[in-house]
Formats: sequence, structure tokens, C-alpha cells
Amino acid sequence: YWYVDYKAEDGIRKRVKGFKDKTATAQLAAKLEKESELEQAGIIDRFKEHRQRPLAEHLRDFETSLIAKGSTGKHARVTVARVKSIFDGCKFRLWPDISASNIQKHLSELRKTDKAISAQTSNYYLQSVKQFCKWMIQDRRASESPLEHLTKLNIKRGKQARRAIEPDEIRRLLEVTESEPSRFNATGHQRAMLYLLA
Repeated sequence: YWYVDYKAEDGIRKRVKGFKDKTATAQLAAKLEKESELEQAGIIDRFKEHRQRPLAEHLRDFETSLIAKGSTGKHARVTVARVKSIFDGCKFRLWPDISASNIQKHLSELRKTDKAISAQTSNYYLQSVKQFCKWMIQDRRASESPLEHLTKLNIKRGKQARRAIEPDEIRRLLEVTESEPSRFNATGHQRAMLYLLA
């Protein structure tokens, strides 16, 4: 077999197996070089095929890639499940559907529902979907991430700082607990003793 060495649109040299016939291989070489030139000029869209594939297919490949890179099966499944949850919630079906503002809105709604997620969990979801978009670029399925500019929530905002309990507060806690009825299979006196020991 003859082989074709040519420079692809990204500037990287590639080697492709041709044919046993030298003339046919020369024609293949001309075709590959022409396509590379057209892609560099922006005339051919090299991502068209991937933009038309369902996101569900990309997600399956993404999960396989995570496992191949050394992630545990559980970690890969959780990551993909988070991404799928966002895509389903936003009704994204194809790569061009992905919208940063829709994802922000969806995560905001999830934090306000009856089964609200925490800011930390919201950050995990965002991290997973951004990781998927980054993988799409690295695997040459997309040119750029529509979520590159999104940042995580500040989980420290609104949190109260921890502090040691004051002696007066300890005294009051023990007094109130002593007078309380039985709870958790323990009398008020027993629970007060446990607090005192702690």
C-alpha cells in the first residue's frame, strides 16, 4: 500500500493509508490536501457532522472517554448523569442548542424548588457540563465552548462562621435539656449528661 502524508487544517501532519495503486493514492492525496485548504479558509465546516449528532451520542462517547482516562465507573456515571440532567431540563438535543443563559436559569430554578439543591451541588452540575464541553473541543467535535465564561457560585457567601459555644450558652442548653421530655430514646437528664460529656 501507498501512504499519504499531508498537513491537516490544524497544522498537524497526518499519515493516511492509501491504495495499492499509486495513481489512486495520488488522487486521494490531492483530495485530502484540497479539503484541508478549504477547511482552513472556512469554506468547509469540519464540525457539521458533530453538530447534527444527538447530544445523547456524544454523552455516551464522553463516558467511555472518562473511563479510558482512568475515572471509576461510578464517577463517570455521576458526571454524565449531571450533564444529562441539565440537557434534559433545558431541552437541549443538539450541540447548537446549548445556551449558557438557559443553563444558568435552569440551575437557579433547581436551587429554588421544594427539593432545592445547594450552591455546592449547583457548582458540581456546572463543573460537569463545562467538562463535557471542554472534551468536545479536545476531541475535535466543536471549535469552542458556549460555557467558557460561566463561573461557579460563591458558596461562602451567606454562611455563618463557626464559633465555640459560650459558657452561658452551655449552661442554658443544659438547663433547658434537663426539663425536656424523653426524645431519641433518652430522657432530658440523659441527653443533658451527653451534652455535658461532649
